[in-house]
Amino acid sequence: MHEYDLIADWYAAQRTGHIGVPEVTALAASLPAGAMVLDVGCGTGLPLTRVLLEHGCHVMGVDSSRELLARFQANFPHVPVVCAPIQSCELQAGSFDAAMAWGVLFHLRHEEQEQAIANIARALKPGAAFLFTSGDAHGSSDGAPMNGVPFRYHSYSIAGYRDLLRAHGLTLESTHTDPGGNVCFQSRKTG
Repeated sequence: MHEYDLIADWYAAQRTGHIGVPEVTALAASLPAGAMVLDVGCGTGLPLTRVLLEHGCHVMGVDSSRELLARFQANFPHVPVVCAPIQSCELQAGSFDAAMAWGVLFHLRHEEQEQAIANIARALKPGAAFLFTSGDAHGSSDGAPMNGVPFRYHSYSIAGYRDLLRAHGLTLESTHTDPGGNVCFQSRKTG
C-alpha cells in the first residue's frame, strides 16, 4: 500500500509492542518443525516475523509497500520476500503449512479481500492454519490517520468472514479480540 510507504519510518518506530505476539506464538507452536509460513503484509517483520523465525519456521513475506519491505530485508536479510498485493501475488499452490495476515486485510476493499483469501487458500496445504485480523461488522469507514496519512478500512461481519472462508475451502475455528482491539480470526484449510 502506498500509504505505508509514506509512513514507513514512523511505522517502524511505532510497531515495537507485543500486539499479536501471543497469537503468533500459539500459531508457531502448533506447527511442525521447519514449517513454511506465508506472512501476508509482513511490514518490517517486527515483532511477528521474528516470532515465527524464533520458533524454527521458514517464512516468505509478502507486502505491497517497498519501503516496509526494505526494512524487513534489513531485519531479516535471508528471508525471501515478494513486493506485491496479496490478491494478485503469484503463490505456488499447496506450498504453505500456515499463513498469517496481521493488520492487512481490512485495508483491502471487500472484493479485494475475497481475492486475497482465495489466493491464500490456494497456497495452503490441506489442514494448514490461517490466522488473520479484521473488523467484526460489515462495512467501510475512514479510520484515524496514522502519522497524518488517512487510511480507509473495510470489514465483513464474523458471519460474513465465515461464509467467505468456507467458499474458499477454509473453516473458521475461533475468533477473539486482543488487547489492541484487533479481531483475530483462526481458520483452517479443510480437505
